[in-house]
Amino acid sequence: MRKSFLFLSFILVGALACFSQTKLGLKFSPLFSSHKISLKSDQLEVYQGKTATRMSIGLIVDHPLTDTYFLSSGLIYLPKRVSINLEEENGGTAPTNPFESYDLNYLQVPLSLKLFTNEIAPDISLFFQVGLILEFKIFEQALNEDYEFISKFNFFDTAAIIGTGIEYRLGINTLFFTSISLQKGLINIINRTNPEYPLVIRNQIVSIDVGMKF
Repeated sequence: MRKSFLFLSFILVGALACFSQTKLGLKFSPLFSSHKISLKSDQLEVYQGKTATRMSIGLIVDHPLTDTYFLSSGLIYLPKRVSINLEEENGGTAPTNPFESYDLNYLQVPLSLKLFTNEIAPDISLFFQVGLILEFKIFEQALNEDYEFISKFNFFDTAAIIGTGIEYRLGINTLFFTSISLQKGLINIINRTNPEYPLVIRNQIVSIDVGMKF
């Protein structure tokens, strides 16, 4: 299934890139990975671990709908870190290891709209981005084999994205851009955990993007 998805994603990106005036690009993104946590329990309290710093890389495709509106998609590799701290409350019992941390890797397929302004300086334009991101897990690893609270993460995740940036035209067909965006997870990424403690975790990413389009 994962190989089929990867193959179809490359076909989608390639098909969009074949259209006239469509821009294909490459971006690098230092990012800050954190998460929102909720746990319905009177006996156990959960806190998120430290924010993790990661690096994302991927292909992007911007297809013009009008002179200023673009449909933006692509295929992006995104690593994340999920960490939780567990503390006893009201006589409850915490797991043997009260700290758990996991590395998760995803392939992202963004489906967003970009709105470009008129030039604010020669060859420089602002843009705003809003949309959804589909995420497919390709790797999952616990930092310690003795963890017992979280057993498995979901294969699929989705997030809302909002961002803004600047695009600079270097030549007739070459564009440089930089932007910042917020990605907020919309669904619970936990597939299986301790049934007595229903845990909900939603990812959150702050990304600083730098790239080129051709």
